[in-house]
Amino acid sequence: MQPSYISVMNVFTQQTRYTVPLFQRPYVWSREDQWEPLWEDVRAAADRVLNADGKAVPAHFLGTVVLEQTPNPVFSLPRREVIDGQQRLTTLQLVLKAAEHALEALRPLVTGDEAAAKAVDIAARQIAPLTSNPAYSEDEERYKVWPTNEDRVPFRDVMDANAADGPLHHHTRMAQAYAFFRQEFATWLNVDQHGERAKALASALKDHLRLIVLDLDSSDEPQAIFETLNAHGTPLLPADLIKNWLLWEGTRQRLETVDLYSEHWRPFDSDSDYWRANVGTGHAARARIDTFLLNWITRHVREQVSAKHLYDRFLSYVASGGARTEAGKLDVSALMKDVQADAVRFREIDGPSGKTRFDTFLRRLKVLDVIVFHPLLLAIMGRPGSDAVDRNLCGQILESYLVRRTVCGMQTRGYGTLALALLDKVVGLPDDSPAAPTLHAALSAAPDGPDRWPTDEAFRSDWLNKKFYGNLRRNRVLMVLRAIEEHYQRQAVKSEPVLVFNFDKLEIEHIMPQTWDTHWPIHDPTVTRDDRNWRVQGIGNLTLVSAALNKALSHGPWTAPDGQSSKQAGLGLHTKLELNARLLRDHPTEWNESTIAARAATLFETAAIIWPSPPGMAGMVKAPAVQQVASYA
Repeated sequence: MQPSYISVMNVFTQQTRYTVPLFQRPYVWSREDQWEPLWEDVRAAADRVLNADGKAVPAHFLGTVVLEQTPNPVFSLPRREVIDGQQRLTTLQLVLKAAEHALEALRPLVTGDEAAAKAVDIAARQIAPLTSNPAYSEDEERYKVWPTNEDRVPFRDVMDANAADGPLHHHTRMAQAYAFFRQEFATWLNVDQHGERAKALASALKDHLRLIVLDLDSSDEPQAIFETLNAHGTPLLPADLIKNWLLWEGTRQRLETVDLYSEHWRPFDSDSDYWRANVGTGHAARARIDTFLLNWITRHVREQVSAKHLYDRFLSYVASGGARTEAGKLDVSALMKDVQADAVRFREIDGPSGKTRFDTFLRRLKVLDVIVFHPLLLAIMGRPGSDAVDRNLCGQILESYLVRRTVCGMQTRGYGTLALALLDKVVGLPDDSPAAPTLHAALSAAPDGPDRWPTDEAFRSDWLNKKFYGNLRRNRVLMVLRAIEEHYQRQAVKSEPVLVFNFDKLEIEHIMPQTWDTHWPIHDPTVTRDDRNWRVQGIGNLTLVSAALNKALSHGPWTAPDGQSSKQAGLGLHTKLELNARLLRDHPTEWNESTIAARAATLFETAAIIWPSPPGMAGMVKAPAVQQVASYA
């Protein structure tokens, strides 16, 4: 199997026929699922060309086509049978025909403008040869793509049509595809700068749309490959293309590709349930291996990379960067080893299982759902100078920054840019130096800017006055309470091992219930219903209990006469958490607005220790404590 990464022009300029086997399905692509996304890609490429201003224009990857070489009779054109990608190749022919006709229809608009007329004429003549073979012996050889039996009549109807009349049969799916693209091309071309737009469209279509063409040789089994690619409708992932390219490059360099695969890529395939599982939601959902490779390439190029352009960006990276051998060739083994090492780190980020402060940070980061810092973490974890102590400090710095901003309700839109800026600074450090001082300095540099690290004063104000429940995501409130509980446990047991709770079984409990009217009358005339309803949702009124205890406590009063159930008695009998032990110790007889405020202030003292302010972290960064390496959670 010989892969080639080539432009649409190179695919269709060759005097070659691409025939679709009879067993393949008919043309099924539709407007919403395929035509509109393809048009968005074409339009984006044309816009980039139009606005390039002399700069290089990145190509856009359209997908993969798998072909089998097929014997052809003497005096006939070479033929390739399309094993996979017939929908894509067929659509591209319809697109090119629609573009050719849209450019023809543009001619009357540029009459009298010699430069624009020349540009439109050249653009049309550049596109026209991509839709037919001039040197054919049989009539069907004229068509670059020859569909399955059922599709040949509607395909010929479109490809034989003239610009003035269009296809004869407008109801066919292929005619509808042609009509859609022709209308979109006409709308885009007819804005202004007709000549420049014509040239940009032609250039985008022929030069800046790319395909991976896999040409099978005699040793390949095309049917098995076709079934593998199309089983259950599963397409090739960008990761598959990257893997194929790496092994192909290894073959080209005459390396032992079997060893390369076994040593560096096999874990992705042997644990495919993990790596190929979809993560994310909606349009952001993609295979985990692609998410990982996005993080990996971002770490290296230090710029935002679109998931749609992952493979293109990988190709440009290996063309201009990456490890090189003494002979100047790409060091495929070193590159694959780097990918494998980061994959191990990515799994640690995705599912931390250790007990260091850094592991605790990773667990909390998952709850905060801020994934743009993952490339930065990969870089820190892979640095010789970032030992366990440094990683722990880096984790605590980032966690303090993010938790404080979350509690203070600060915007997250700039996190992507910030993460890249931090990555730049860390990559620029000497290999043997720690990263924590640089992270601390960078995050502390703008105390009044939009990316500021909240001070103790700002953190305390929001901590004491904000509605936590209903304002923050519930899992984030759980994370905050769990962090405080873990801190209390370490204080309580001193040097003994921390008692590990299954926090997944715990729920948030309102100490004063949300429906408080029955057992919790307001005695203070200065307190309004709105005041109480606000305080009920604050951090001072929240704790953790088991699901069973939550149900048993229900909406009962804080205290009650002997023999009657109350929250205070229920917690005293059943809870094992330090959060609740301290609650009972500090407030044994009453629970109201003033005690809620007092407990919120007490909890803040602990929060300020867990998530220190920039000045609070400064001493730790200058003289990191050795005990930070020890078991944390």
